[in-house]
Amino acid sequence: MVSSSSSLSSITSCQIFFSTQSGRAKSCARRSARILREQTTVQLLDGIGSPFDETRVPFLESISNSSNNTLFLMFVSTTGDGEHCDSIRNTWKILLQKSLPGHILTGKKFALFCLGDRAYGPQFCAAGRKLAVRLLQLGMTSSCEVGYGDDNTPNGGVFRDLDEWLDQKLLRLPSFGERKINLNNDTTISCPFQVFIDEAQGTNPFASSIDQDEKKQPEEPEEEWQNDFFENSYHDYFNQAGPVTAYSYNSCGERIITENNNNETTKYGSRNTEMTLLEGTVILNKRVTASDWKQDTRHLEIEIVKSQRTNKDNSNVNTLDANSISKICDLPYVAGDVASILPFNSREDVDRFLAVLPESLSSLADSPIRIDVDEYLMDNRYTRWPRRCTLRGWLTNCADIQSLPEREDLRVLSGYCSPRHYNVQGKKLRSLSETSEAALYGDYILREKRSWIDVLYDFESLRDPGSLLTMEALLMFLPPMRTRDFSIASAPSMTKLLRKWEVDDDQRNDSFSIELCVAVVEGTTRLGRDYHGLCSKFLSQIGLYYSIDGSFSKPSAQVRIWIRPGTFGKMPMHLTNPSSFQIPIICVGAGTGIAPMRSLMLERIAVRSLVMEEKMDTNNDSKTEEKTSQIVPMNRNENILVFGCRKQKADYYYEEEWKTLNKENNIRILTAFSQDQIRKMYVQKVLRQADDGALIAKHMLERKGAVYIAGGPKMARGVKQEIIEVLSELLGGEKQATKFLNKMQRIGRFNIEAWS
Repeated sequence: MVSSSSSLSSITSCQIFFSTQSGRAKSCARRSARILREQTTVQLLDGIGSPFDETRVPFLESISNSSNNTLFLMFVSTTGDGEHCDSIRNTWKILLQKSLPGHILTGKKFALFCLGDRAYGPQFCAAGRKLAVRLLQLGMTSSCEVGYGDDNTPNGGVFRDLDEWLDQKLLRLPSFGERKINLNNDTTISCPFQVFIDEAQGTNPFASSIDQDEKKQPEEPEEEWQNDFFENSYHDYFNQAGPVTAYSYNSCGERIITENNNNETTKYGSRNTEMTLLEGTVILNKRVTASDWKQDTRHLEIEIVKSQRTNKDNSNVNTLDANSISKICDLPYVAGDVASILPFNSREDVDRFLAVLPESLSSLADSPIRIDVDEYLMDNRYTRWPRRCTLRGWLTNCADIQSLPEREDLRVLSGYCSPRHYNVQGKKLRSLSETSEAALYGDYILREKRSWIDVLYDFESLRDPGSLLTMEALLMFLPPMRTRDFSIASAPSMTKLLRKWEVDDDQRNDSFSIELCVAVVEGTTRLGRDYHGLCSKFLSQIGLYYSIDGSFSKPSAQVRIWIRPGTFGKMPMHLTNPSSFQIPIICVGAGTGIAPMRSLMLERIAVRSLVMEEKMDTNNDSKTEEKTSQIVPMNRNENILVFGCRKQKADYYYEEEWKTLNKENNIRILTAFSQDQIRKMYVQKVLRQADDGALIAKHMLERKGAVYIAGGPKMARGVKQEIIEVLSELLGGEKQATKFLNKMQRIGRFNIEAWS
C-alpha cells in the first residue's frame, strides 16, 4: 500500500479527518495535530480536523479540489463487527458508489491510522482497512504504512501505538522536509470562551420555583436543566449531544422515518427538524442477580411520555429535505434497537470537584453565568456548551469530570499551575504527556483510574491562590459527557399486545416504555482506589430511595435518552401462516448480551400473537374475552435461545421468563453456566454439541435460518469460529464458509453485537 518516497511531492499542508464512536479517534487527531504543528513546517488546515460527515466541504470534493502537496491524515475507528462509525457512514456510502471513476483521486496522498481491539480477531481495524483499499482503488497514494492502534496495548492503548507510528513512520516521510530542531514548549492556546456573571438573575437561579413558605418545599426539587431561566440553553445543548443516527419523533412523540424519492428508506430522520431527545422516567429498577453475588445487574423500565415539546424556536415545523417524504411509524422503536443515555454526575462527585478548584471559582458555584463564544477561534477541539447555566449545573449535567484525562489534557493543564510551583508540578504534568513517559502515565492514570477530580487534588498548585485556572480554561479542556449505549431488552410489539389487552381500543396510549439490562461497573484498583462506571452507577441508583446523612430522599427519576437503530434491525418476521415463521432464528447471548436477544425473541412471539388475533377478529372465531388467553405456542425450533452466564443461581437473567416460554413451546432454551461444574462450559460449546452436533448445519443450511450473537468479543469470536468450522466441513473449506456468512450478514441473517 505504500508508494516509494521518490514519487511523493513535497507536503506543504495537511488536512485531518476522523471517525469516532467513543472519542478516541478525535483524541488521536488532536495529539497528532499538536505534534505536527510543533515538529514540522506543514500548514494544518481546519484546526485538529473534522468528522468525515461533518466537514464544511464534502469529503470527496475536499480531496478532489486540493493541491497535490496536501496530505490527508485520517483516523478511523472500527465499531461493532468490523463496521464504520456513525460519523463516516454517509461518506463511506458515497465512496462506494460504482459510478465513481477509478482515477478520480489520482495524485492525492493520504496517511491512515486505524483504531480497534485485537480481541475482535479478523475484524480488528476492519473499517480502516476497508477505507484504505477503497482510497487506493480511487487513485490515491498511501504516503506511509498504515498505523494500527489496539485498545489493549500496555501503557496507553491506541495512544501508545499512535506515538510509535508518528515517530517511526509519519514524521520520517522525506516529503516533510527537515523537522524542526527547537520544539515549541508553549502550552498556552487561544480561548474561544468568555464567561460573565449574570447579575440580573442574582445568585439563586431557582428563586422562582421554590416555595417561599419555608414549611412547604417542593416534593420533587427542580433540576437546573428544567428551570425556565436555563431550559432553552440546556435543551439546545442536549439536542446536539445525541447520536447522529437517533430516531426522529414528531411533537406527539410518534417515530418518523424518511423515505427518499428513489425509494431508499433511511432508519432515522433529520435531527435539526424533529425531536430526537426523549425524556423518560424510571418506573422500575430492580436487581436481577443474587444479593450475595459480586455483580450488581439491574433491570430497568423507563416510561417515555409521547406528547413532548420539540425545539421551542421551531416546535412543529417539518422541513425535511425536498427530495424526501416522511411518514409515521406504528411502533416507537424496533426490536434490537439501542438506547443512548446521557447520565448526570452525582452531587457527591460535583462537590468533590468544586472542593479542588481555586476558591475564586468554587465560590461562584451557584451564580448564574453567561458563556459567549468567539466563532473565529472555535474548532473541533471545543464543545458548544449551554450558553446559560451555573458552574454547579454545568458540572452536574455537561462535563465528564469522572473521565480519565488524556496525555494532551495533562500537557495543557500544566500551563495553569501557579508560576511558583511550575518548575515542580507544571513540569511533572507536562512530562506525563510525553511518549517517553508512557509507562508512568499508564501507572498514574490508567491503572489507578485517576479522574479529573483526582488529578486536580494531587496537583495542589492548580488550586493555589496563584493558579491560572479560570472558568474559561475549564470550558476548554474538560470533555463533554457522552452518551452510553445500552441494548433495549423489551419488544415494541409485545408492549402493543399487552396494552391491547389491558385498555379499551378507543383509549389513547400517551406513553411507551423500554426495558434495559444494565451491569453496574465498579471495582478497586491494585492500590485500593474504588472506581465505578458513571452511567451504570447512575442508572443503578436512579428512582430509588437512599439515605443521606440519616435522612431519606428520592433522586430525580428522569433520564435523557435517544433511541437509535441497533445491529439486528433486519431480523426476519415473515409468517408463512399464522402459526409459523418462514425463517427460524438462533440467538446467542452471554451476560447482559441477553438484552437484545430478549427483545428479538419477545418481538417474534408478540407479532405472531397479533397476527393470530387479527385473524380471529376477521373470522369472528372467538369472543373478546378469549383474546386475553394464553399465547398460542409455536414450533420451539423457530426461536432458539443460547444463554451463558457464570452460575445459574447467581446471574441467570430472566430465568423464570425463559422457563415459562420454553414450557409453552414459544422458545427452545439452551444454557451454559461456566462455573457450575469443574470443566467450564461456554455457549459456543453448547451450540456446537446441540442435537448431537447437527443443530448448526440443520438450522443454517437446511432451514435457511438466521443467527444473532451478542456479548463480549471473545465469546462472539468463539461462536463464529464454531459456526465456520461446521460450515467448512459441508461447504468445502473455510473460504466458502466465510463467504456464506458474509452473504448472510449482508441480508441481515447473521449479525454480531459485541463490546469490550
